[in-house]
Amino acid sequence: MKKIGIITLNGEFNYGNRLQNFALQRVLNELGTEVETIEITKNKFDRIKKELWITNAGNMGDVYYLSKKVLKKLTFSSIKKRKNYRKMQAKKWNIIGAFTKKYIKVKKVDSKCLSDFQNNYDLFIVGSDQVWNPNIIEFDHTHFLGFAPAEKRYSYSASFGVDELASRPCLLKQHYKKYLQQMAYISVREESGTKIVEQLIQKTVDTAPDPTLLLNKEEWKKELQIKDSEDQAFVLIYFVSEISKEIVNKITDFAQKKNLKIIQIMGDTFGENRVIVDPKQFVELIYQAQYVFTDSFHGSVFSIIMETPFFVFRRTDNKGTYTRIDSLIHKFNMECAIVHIEDNFEERLSLFHFESTQCLLEDERKRGRALIEEKIVNSCKENSK
Repeated sequence: MKKIGIITLNGEFNYGNRLQNFALQRVLNELGTEVETIEITKNKFDRIKKELWITNAGNMGDVYYLSKKVLKKLTFSSIKKRKNYRKMQAKKWNIIGAFTKKYIKVKKVDSKCLSDFQNNYDLFIVGSDQVWNPNIIEFDHTHFLGFAPAEKRYSYSASFGVDELASRPCLLKQHYKKYLQQMAYISVREESGTKIVEQLIQKTVDTAPDPTLLLNKEEWKKELQIKDSEDQAFVLIYFVSEISKEIVNKITDFAQKKNLKIIQIMGDTFGENRVIVDPKQFVELIYQAQYVFTDSFHGSVFSIIMETPFFVFRRTDNKGTYTRIDSLIHKFNMECAIVHIEDNFEERLSLFHFESTQCLLEDERKRGRALIEEKIVNSCKENSK
């Protein structure tokens, strides 16, 4: 039996990350492999080095860019946001962590031991989520599996979270090119990511569906033991970024007209009246809701899977991650879900046609599973002969 290690973004506070991790593990298990998710632990110096990347400053322009970045983090508003973010993390950690312990097989490894530890695995898969987002990993090579031999480095549905790599720091593109060229197999999640890779390494790569799309509605309900709602009908709000008062008022007015209560799941900002759920409950609430309002990629994914009418707003945190949702929406002909504050939600409802979307979902499921089996699992078997 082949043993596979998954490298993804770690942290017990993100619903989409935990659910994509679980889905990829399940599909790999179905293909007869043993799977562990590798949680890499780093010391404080490693985290500071990653934050500053001073050794990777290519010129004075980079030094100026770094200085501005550091100074920006010292402003009152930035400090306030980080404090709020840490409070959110602390509140979610144990609840989402319990889901990980129950559903995902995790192996913790110190970053200093990775090179020796890699001998325990036949191959590694980095993905999905924003594992190649330069604003998250910067010059960290572990998300390119740099600790393992090139023949063990695979990616599945890796996301950049941005449309293009920035010009600063000037050595960033060179760093990405170096490690992407060493991958045994590459698949990315968005077409924009495919374009980035192909321009860097002059090689055709696959665009693969997010792991959460590899399970259908009934499979998710069975795996997570999701039940029909017996409570009052409701509207579900899940915004990763902070939601404006104008949008809250618009949703509240919509819910009141339909005599629906409102449930808001806590995103990446702390709020007293927002509920904290585990990933199972996250999917369950999307399934049970009459309507979903979100700015989240996976909030959109599960609304499509569960056939729940949903409305997508742009995020307000200016992190440039909307390309993920835009690609998803167009893939499944769900343009009616993209809304702005001035739009009439009621008029959009007649435009949702989940019957045709389910056919597209099934095609994507088959394609994604085939990529994993043929390009990763079977490829590894061939290489080991």
